[in-house]
Amino acid sequence: MNHDNENKGMRQAKGGVFAQEDIELLKQTIEYYLKNNKSLSSQEEAKVSLLFHRLGRMGFK
Repeated sequence: MNHDNENKGMRQAKGGVFAQEDIELLKQTIEYYLKNNKSLSSQEEAKVSLLFHRLGRMGFK
């Protein structure tokens, strides 16, 4: 197999890709989603909650 063809895909960004304003908006959106989506399973809710808390650590305050 030719390895050159495997590396022609889109490269992933490394590091931060969100502006601080984006993080605050994402947190607000996720909080609304958690509070208002009654169809989340407990496992999905736990994953989304962890994402919310990780975003909180990225904030400047």
